[in-house]
Amino acid sequence: MTTVLREASWNTTRANDRDRERDQSNGHEQSLTITGVRKIILILITAFSAVLTSCGGKEVKSVGGTKPETAVAVEQIATVEKRTGSSGTVELLVPGESVFSRGPLSGVYVVGSDGRIAVRWISRGHEDNGRLIVLGGLDAGERIVGKYTTRLEEGMVVKEQVSETKEVQSHE
Repeated sequence: MTTVLREASWNTTRANDRDRERDQSNGHEQSLTITGVRKIILILITAFSAVLTSCGGKEVKSVGGTKPETAVAVEQIATVEKRTGSSGTVELLVPGESVFSRGPLSGVYVVGSDGRIAVRWISRGHEDNGRLIVLGGLDAGERIVGKYTTRLEEGMVVKEQVSETKEVQSHE
């Protein structure tokens, strides 16, 4: 890539020198011609695209891959509740722990029919006894991850964690 940039820079310099000589012979000296600007823009676009394609090195995760994925257990899968508020308006409620923030945005993970989660950005209302009133972005009856955790990522398959309670019998 360095060689390409060096050659492009040299070619641009030569072209600019020719343009400057031509302009000087006409009695006009310009520091940068339109042709020179176009060439610089072309060089920058080429360099930028080369940088973009070569950086990262991260493993690309396949969301809909061919091998079966193991479902991630979550504490709770909750349903968006609908109630009539004190003023007679319909309110949607979600567990307060299900909502996460990214900068000024608030979101929840919606669980699809296949168990895959997707981020849904919502408009928040106020909290009411540990539940959040949602002003927009969700529909009543939708299933969401009931308690947000940072280990979740969009596209993962989730299932509700089954907690076992063992009963101990006493032989008295």
